Amino acid sequence: MNWIKNHFEILIGYLLGIMSIILGIFVIVNHKQISHFKDVDINKMHMYSFFDFINIYAFELIKLLSHYINQFTIVFGVLFIVIGGAFFYVSRKLRQTTLYDKTIAQVYLLFGGLLYIVTSILIFEMYGFYALLYLFFFVSVVYYTLNRKRLNVHFRKLHINILIFIYALAYFMTQLAVYDNLNKEKVTPLDVMTINFFFIVLVLLATLCLVNYVFLKRTLVKVSDQMKRSEKKRDSKISRMIRENTNITINRLSEETLKFDEKIVLMMQKFSLRKLINLQDDDIPSWFKYPRWIKAFHIELILSALLFIITVIELNNRNVLFEATKFNVVKMQYFYEWINLLGLLVIIVMYIYFTLMIHFKSRGYYGQLFTISFLMIKVIVSFYLMLFKGINLSLFIPPILILLLLIQLPLYMIHLQRRY
Repeated sequence: MNWIKNHFEILIGYLLGIMSIILGIFVIVNHKQISHFKDVDINKMHMYSFFDFINIYAFELIKLLSHYINQFTIVFGVLFIVIGGAFFYVSRKLRQTTLYDKTIAQVYLLFGGLLYIVTSILIFEMYGFYALLYLFFFVSVVYYTLNRKRLNVHFRKLHINILIFIYALAYFMTQLAVYDNLNKEKVTPLDVMTINFFFIVLVLLATLCLVNYVFLKRTLVKVSDQMKRSEKKRDSKISRMIRENTNITINRLSEETLKFDEKIVLMMQKFSLRKLINLQDDDIPSWFKYPRWIKAFHIELILSALLFIITVIELNNRNVLFEATKFNVVKMQYFYEWINLLGLLVIIVMYIYFTLMIHFKSRGYYGQLFTISFLMIKVIVSFYLMLFKGINLSLFIPPILILLLLIQLPLYMIHLQRRY
């Protein structure tokens, strides 16, 4: 485990290189199908084994690539392989020396931003113009990564919550769009599942690039004054003037926007309910007070255990899906639900893990924030679709969905009241 931590930034480079080379080989091998793509009737597609499942995903990837690189396909394949080789070279340099850490950090930042843009383009076909909301979210993440040290550390929780709110807005609007498209039969559940899969993979890779950027920026050694003077002598007067003016402009923009968090906090304090309602401890009836021996940790464990049990039961109910010897892709919606439930179960397990970490080691606060926020967003969006749109495509039946909302709301409120 320690070896992985010590070589994490190198392993990320190797992972990106392997993914890029595999994609390049895939494009070259299937260049004819990508250049002259012929769609297959979904009713004729069946799954008999796990390899058929992989073949269906490969077919969907070919379909996706045919929209964007149907011209000069082999050139794109070679380009992907070259990019993969470049990441192997970068990782090798990171192992050998720290001289190029600054340049490599900027490369990872640019590639991460590029992956976010590519992700937004890929999901545009599924979500339409609402995909721009995800692009706005990605831009916000990159902006936060670049300026997090200059932001007020005491408001870090607020900054993360603002990013989560932007993601929640993007997720909410895109889910409305995708379910409308499903009802109009513009897209199929298979299209939704594959796009979501590639979306998750690309976002994870882009996030790993940003993680590498942050890590390398931390380990950079400050340049000595002597080196700075020698660099200034080498620079021409015009280039130095352009750089200084650019830095001044960026600093002015940053100073104006970085004060935004302080304004939000002041506004929240001004309209605080605690100031409007002066509720004393004596005003609460004794029968309404919970026992002092019950801690927030106990409530979190009990409620999260309920979430875990409910999700496991729902997941078990859908295991009948795998007992069929022949599975038509038209019924892919059922498999899509199973995958979503499995992902939900993983998030719940992560929430329980971070809850235990907070209680025993006072760590994992942001992990708990991310997990409970994701669970809340998922359930609230499903509840809205069921209540106001009449779309019954939720993972749970309406009574269970309401129960989940009632369970998660106290968990979310408990976390928001934490100070860290």
